[in-house]
Amino acid sequence: MKEHMLFQQMEFIRMRTLAALDATTEQQADEVPEGFKNSIRWNLGHVLLSQENLLFSFVGENELKSLPPEYEKLFGFHTSPHTWNGLTPPALSELRKKLEDQPRRMKEAFSGRLDELGEKPFVLGEHTTFTTLAEVLSFTNWHEGLHQGTITAIKRVQGIENLWEKAEEKVER
Repeated sequence: MKEHMLFQQMEFIRMRTLAALDATTEQQADEVPEGFKNSIRWNLGHVLLSQENLLFSFVGENELKSLPPEYEKLFGFHTSPHTWNGLTPPALSELRKKLEDQPRRMKEAFSGRLDELGEKPFVLGEHTTFTTLAEVLSFTNWHEGLHQGTITAIKRVQGIENLWEKAEEKVER
């Protein structure tokens, strides 16, 4: 029951993240509005990288991660578009493909294992410690929702009224 629910939440949350991505142009993806530290592209890449890193690292299976190594420098903790210095971030289409594929890979890798203890507890702050894979998956689901909220806030500041309308890139002629 718990496993089904957590994977179902992961898939629903990711569906909404993909809808937000689909409603974003490449230009919108790179704007960092005043008052924000990161762009929509950074938030999307960070969601992808965080789930990959947290789940595989928690159980000591780093070799199974399947993201390009430069994603750590682009989307890791304490990064932002301002720190990319010569790095080229992936196109939205590349991020979309990886975000779309990740839930399937997570289910394949972790089905039947959510009660598994991590190599060491995952500690957040002074009062929160996660000891099972289920707890870490639940956290990554919450974390993704948090970044969806940031993406929504950035879009509102950009003046985008229909947050979910599929975006069409303007072609310069």
